[in-house]
Amino acid sequence: MKFIPLRIALASNLVFSLFCAGQMFFASDEVAAQLGNVPVWIVMIISLGLFAFAGLVLTVIRNLRIGEALIISALDLLWVVLTVPLVAVPGLLSETGQGLVLAVAAAVGLFGMAQLWAIRAALATGIATRGSYRHCVRLESTRSPDALWAVIRDLGQIQRYSAGLSASRLEGADEPGTGALRVCTDQKGQTWAEEVTSFDDAGRNVVLKFRTDDPAFPFPFAQMIGGWSVGPGEEGGSCVEVWWSVRPKMTWFGWLLVALMTIPLDRDIRRIVAAMEVGGQEALGRRTGALPALGYC
Repeated sequence: MKFIPLRIALASNLVFSLFCAGQMFFASDEVAAQLGNVPVWIVMIISLGLFAFAGLVLTVIRNLRIGEALIISALDLLWVVLTVPLVAVPGLLSETGQGLVLAVAAAVGLFGMAQLWAIRAALATGIATRGSYRHCVRLESTRSPDALWAVIRDLGQIQRYSAGLSASRLEGADEPGTGALRVCTDQKGQTWAEEVTSFDDAGRNVVLKFRTDDPAFPFPFAQMIGGWSVGPGEEGGSCVEVWWSVRPKMTWFGWLLVALMTIPLDRDIRRIVAAMEVGGQEALGRRTGALPALGYC
């Protein structure tokens, strides 16, 4: 439900783009004449670009990804930035053409802002603390819930499955459980700690609170919590949910930072779960077939 506004904004953008592309392609002579001193071939090129853009928007609607929706919004705003100044070019546009350019720019800018608002709203859904955001992904695995949970619960061995980590270990306990500390080091040499605040073997879920107060904490968040849960899949296998709840240090536009971070998170978590299915990063390199499907929760 929380992504319905984003889908509506993207769908509106798609319809408008197709309408403009169709007008410019099938009535290029008339459009060029209305614009002013704009060659027909330029109108045709722009129409083809709009058709390609519409195809990109359709792909984002079908396989919704926050990062891709962010790119669509950036392209919308780029259109506004590039086309509005054309109104001031002497002798380029007729009075009618200037009105058309400004009207289209206003509509495109509106779509871009609506999409950005919808992205922010989706990330803030379910968060009671102002300035905090949540990102949750759901993946389908071929392994049984118990088999996959046995891998996930071995918290200290996460580096075996994540190409972004060079080392990981469990401190404060011999076995995973509440109060234990997972310490991770990435390929850049940055180290951080995650405290286990909830661990349920029977329910197959774990929650970890990142030690953001550590002076060496490498991420731009004042608060960061993450969790894993495993349950039965719809068609056999299992369903894995992974979530992060964060409060960015920057007050303004912190949500934009979170939206940008969903791009590597969505990409990497599929490879991590796939590596967990086959026994590690080395085995993943020999795997054939698609990575686990990813959706949002």
